[in-house]
Amino acid sequence: MYQASSPKRPEYAGYKDELSKGWMFGRMIDLSDGQWDTFRSHLPAFASLMFLYVAMNWVFRLAVVRRVSSEFLQTPTKVRGFLPTLWFPFLFATVFAIVLSGVSTVFILAITGGNFILAKRFGGRRWAPAVFWVYNMAVLFANEYYKGYEFGRMLQSLAWLDEWRGVLRRWDVTFNITMLRMMSFAMDYHWRVRQEDETSVQQIDALVANPRTEKDRVERSCFAQDYCFANYWAYLLYPPLYLTGPIITFNSFVSQMRYPSPSISVKHTTVYGIRLLASALLMELILHTVYCVAISKWGQWETFSAYEISLFGYMRLSFIWLKLLIIWRFARFWAMADGIDTVENMRRCMSNNYSLQQFWRDWHCSYNKWLVRYVYIPLGGRRTSTWNTFVIFTFVALWHDLTMRLLQWAWIIALLFLPEGLATWYFGKPRWSSKPYFRLLCSLGGTVNIMTMMIANLVGFGDEGVEKMLAKIFSRSGFVFLAVAYAILNMYLQVIFEWREYEYRKEYAAHEASLAQWEMADIAPSAPVARSGSDSPTLTKRQQRSG
Repeated sequence: MYQASSPKRPEYAGYKDELSKGWMFGRMIDLSDGQWDTFRSHLPAFASLMFLYVAMNWVFRLAVVRRVSSEFLQTPTKVRGFLPTLWFPFLFATVFAIVLSGVSTVFILAITGGNFILAKRFGGRRWAPAVFWVYNMAVLFANEYYKGYEFGRMLQSLAWLDEWRGVLRRWDVTFNITMLRMMSFAMDYHWRVRQEDETSVQQIDALVANPRTEKDRVERSCFAQDYCFANYWAYLLYPPLYLTGPIITFNSFVSQMRYPSPSISVKHTTVYGIRLLASALLMELILHTVYCVAISKWGQWETFSAYEISLFGYMRLSFIWLKLLIIWRFARFWAMADGIDTVENMRRCMSNNYSLQQFWRDWHCSYNKWLVRYVYIPLGGRRTSTWNTFVIFTFVALWHDLTMRLLQWAWIIALLFLPEGLATWYFGKPRWSSKPYFRLLCSLGGTVNIMTMMIANLVGFGDEGVEKMLAKIFSRSGFVFLAVAYAILNMYLQVIFEWREYEYRKEYAAHEASLAQWEMADIAPSAPVARSGSDSPTLTKRQQRSG
């Protein structure tokens, strides 16, 4: 790859204009990817904003929250509604949104306010989720069609306001992430109201005081008063996660603002920051030595061999993975420094996957968990997984961008789930899994999965010349390379299988240690049941209505 990117190659003249002046080894750097170039050039500003926000929030909590609301710090369940730990994030997020979007903040407020009104008005009714989905999908299409809206289109006399659209003029480009949070709030509140029809309010509220795991924080509802607009606004625009995620549910966000996650520590956050820095340096090294993005955009593959083209395709996908890993890790590091623990979006290296299902669990992991909670399970889960998968990936494609290329990618991925599911069901039976050659069967199928996943992702996220790339790889001259690559990948998967076994043993030991820790330490006693003026405080709402 280093030699194929050499300035001495005749192809270099075709794409050299895409390169920029570098700082390593006297070589140019490939900054032709617009998203990475924007993030990289603004990284000093993002880092300064991060330190400013974390320091100001820390001072605010010491100077204001500790003095004004000491009761909340001692007994967090006594304060319900607008939490004191969200006072500063609420104020900072409002200013942050105005700086980024200027007068377009009015549109953001109108859209998010509409979702809040629908959630509070219809939450709990059986058909409410359909209303939420129609509204939020309509917002996505309208944002794309009107390109963030303009005052001049609404009223010519207000056209002057369009000159004050803030630093991020196209706020709608990143609003897709906000839409996921809007749905999270609406559905979490909907399920809270539904729970009150089946269980007493006191029993639901008693669970708020003792979130032992992240699953508890996600699945257990907050207090009814916590679903207020102030908490909702602070959650939607929470500065560390506003632009990129990772995605955190409303229930988990409020729970961590009330009870900080025990997984957050100075040591853990510092180590995570060092890992982030190491990832950024690795990216710089790659972009100085392998010009995969510029060459891929150039798209002239006639003079490259099938071997070189395949490596360029692999490096193109690796670049996408590493780019997103760094962007998401920076946002997660910022949130961790502020005391909020979110899901690691890239839990496993792209090359450390052979199963399509496992790949999508570990790629944009917080989004995957969001899809499972708010789409997959409500549509029937495993019972309807055959058609459920097509619905999910169609939404994923539309959510990313309204293009036919991404729809093709989504349907290819959905189709690939079917043979993998059938093979897992058939060969997972004891008559096969007990055979000594079972691992070999798995590696044969896993290698096919790896190759098809690479092709599908090149179709979805590659550049315009991807058709020429694939045609050269699958030509007669590329047959020998594919055969050798297939054999090598089979051997590689044997190592991956053993590594998986090590991971399972490690996770099991960590889970057992965590359970033992919770059993030995009573870190969060159950909240006392508050009495109301009702004759029977433990009645559900349904019982009270029928009584």
